[in-house]
Amino acid sequence: MANPPYSPYAPLAPDVVRPPRTAAVIAVTALGANALVLNVLALLTTINLVRGGDALSADVLFAATVLTVLPLLAAAVAVMVWLWQARTQADVINELPDTWGRPWTIFGWFVPIISFFVPRNIVGGVWYASAPPGRSAWPVNVWWAAWLAYLIGSRVLNLDDDGGVQSALFPVISETGAVAALFAMYIVWRITAFQEAQATRIREAITAPPA
Repeated sequence: MANPPYSPYAPLAPDVVRPPRTAAVIAVTALGANALVLNVLALLTTINLVRGGDALSADVLFAATVLTVLPLLAAAVAVMVWLWQARTQADVINELPDTWGRPWTIFGWFVPIISFFVPRNIVGGVWYASAPPGRSAWPVNVWWAAWLAYLIGSRVLNLDDDGGVQSALFPVISETGAVAALFAMYIVWRITAFQEAQATRIREAITAPPA
């Protein structure tokens, strides 16, 4: 088990749990911007396909893909900062196994193969440590399924088939990415709210007069 962040013999501060409020607001905002961009691009490309009846050109597909990069990078950085802080607080609330330690909240997204399951495991662990007992982590599973579908679909868009398959799939893949972003927003907000409630509970327990 992970070592406690404080000595068991030292008096506990009332604010021993510090939920990542600011990081959560930034992450939710960045994820919302990412979802908005993906929705707008899906709508515009769908309108173009319906009205024109032709496949999108390679230049249009490339430009649309580039437009998704900046919001995605901003959201990725914001989520990793939030997840680092949220995992730290989850260790205080209910010590997590150190199978995937804090560094993996960053490296787990980039290392090949394990990037397909490590982030989900970390977020799921933070959810269970922070949430009330028995609270299902189904939003984490839906988010991760949508994110993997978006990743795989994005690779398909990079295939060279003269824009035929890409044109038909681009709106669908963009909407899948938007769904992943929306569920990520919900998860960030819910875990932060769970940790707020846990912080209040622990604060009251520490400051309560002895019976």
